[in-house]
Amino acid sequence: MEKLLIVDGSSMLVTCYYATLPKEVMFAKTEEEKIESYKKILQTSDGVYTNAVFGMLRIIKKILEYQKPEYICFCFDMSRNTFRRDMYKEYKAQRSKTPSPLSSQFVLMEKILESLGFKVLYDKQYEADDLAGSVAKKFETEVKTFLMTKDHDYLQLANDYTRIWMVQTSDEKAEALYSQFYYPSGHTRRTLNLPPRVFEYTKTHVKTLEGVWPDQIPDLKGIMGDASDNIPGVKGVSSAAAPLLSEYGTVENLYDTIESCNEKELKELVKFWKESLGIKRSPLNALTKESETELVGKEAALLSKSLATIKTDIPITFGLEDMSATYDESILKDILKQLEIKTL
Repeated sequence: MEKLLIVDGSSMLVTCYYATLPKEVMFAKTEEEKIESYKKILQTSDGVYTNAVFGMLRIIKKILEYQKPEYICFCFDMSRNTFRRDMYKEYKAQRSKTPSPLSSQFVLMEKILESLGFKVLYDKQYEADDLAGSVAKKFETEVKTFLMTKDHDYLQLANDYTRIWMVQTSDEKAEALYSQFYYPSGHTRRTLNLPPRVFEYTKTHVKTLEGVWPDQIPDLKGIMGDASDNIPGVKGVSSAAAPLLSEYGTVENLYDTIESCNEKELKELVKFWKESLGIKRSPLNALTKESETELVGKEAALLSKSLATIKTDIPITFGLEDMSATYDESILKDILKQLEIKTL
């Protein structure tokens, strides 16, 4: 069966940028030292930074050569001021400004991919994962679909048709996962035909490693929150989140159960959580907390779930044929020459 690979372009470009930064930039003690060290980053003679672009092109070329997807699509973040900021102004507010040598390579990378004839998606209102999720949902029943990223939010998209190629932080981390799940059956990364450092998540892997099924990941973050995206969650409930969702399925069902109980029944409910679900410290007070000045309790849980939910219903107006994974080698050579990159 033919394969469609949807690449989180923003994640890949950022990873490639930091993977090839000179030590002088990485370990600069002051902002002034860091900026002064920017001159050591790979760049053209007229000052166009290219280290992340070089790394990403090298990865893409190897994927096309070894994994051989028939179709490929790249999704990028365009702005942090997406519809989620309209829902919650503090969403990703804690993140620092993107370094200029990296920010300048986003548009460059997108233009290069488009020049090579690849389908590239970006939108001011949506994040890369929303675009990727919508493409996957559109085509996953027609072709084997894979999503390549380093962002664990994507795990919610794993299902019977779509698998997640999750890039690990190290070879050792990837090997540990293969040893746990694949080696007993005789499979390795090579027999599965996966890129280096990539672990392929099925929905069963998500359940085993995260404690919930993929479609419950937004519910999990609704309760636990996500510091990397500044999603608040419900403070004081994190360890109880997975067992509660195992019992009730969704945040909404959990609150329906709580709200249907009188005072006596609530005591019995807390006892049930402790004795049957193994929740030693009752999360009831945190779950039901109310405040006129703070985002807490049910309001925090429902908002956090919405923030963590990847959209899969953005209209996709193109077809599979528009995501061909073939490209003209001569165009790539011209691009590399312009970027003063001698070889991949």
